[in-house]
Amino acid sequence: MADPNTPAPNWTLIALGLLTAAAGVYFGLVGLETLPLPSRINGPIWISLFVGLVFFSGGVAVIVSGATGAYDRAGELPPDTPVWVATVYWLAGVLAAAGLAGIGTWVAFGGGTREFSMSGFFTGSVGEGIGRTVFGIGAIITWLIVLVFAHAGAKRIFGKKS
Repeated sequence: MADPNTPAPNWTLIALGLLTAAAGVYFGLVGLETLPLPSRINGPIWISLFVGLVFFSGGVAVIVSGATGAYDRAGELPPDTPVWVATVYWLAGVLAAAGLAGIGTWVAFGGGTREFSMSGFFTGSVGEGIGRTVFGIGAIITWLIVLVFAHAGAKRIFGKKS
């Protein structure tokens, strides 16, 4: 008999995760130059590998969330989740954040010229130096978050059990 405290799988989330992961596979294959390019890209083709990583690992995290009931627990997996599932969930989050950090790092420090503009209180064109500086600060912060998230998750999953 099933445990009444265990939430049922959320098939809508699982389907959304599969669709997102499939988009990640597409972008990854574009980055490997196996599939044709989308109509226009604004950077080197390999940057699509980072985009694919973000979508694929994000999709995997959503699939695990929908299958385990983490969606009903503010993102926390149930206590009886197998270690391998928790590892996949944690690794998916780390890889998604690393992919985002990689994209920001390329925008800030990669070769070539960049055009930045913003809308809101201040609108219009922003100088390349300001845009790269903002992306650089964001990339550094994101890499620090990746490191902290990776360390905390590894400690939680692989640390000593009481």
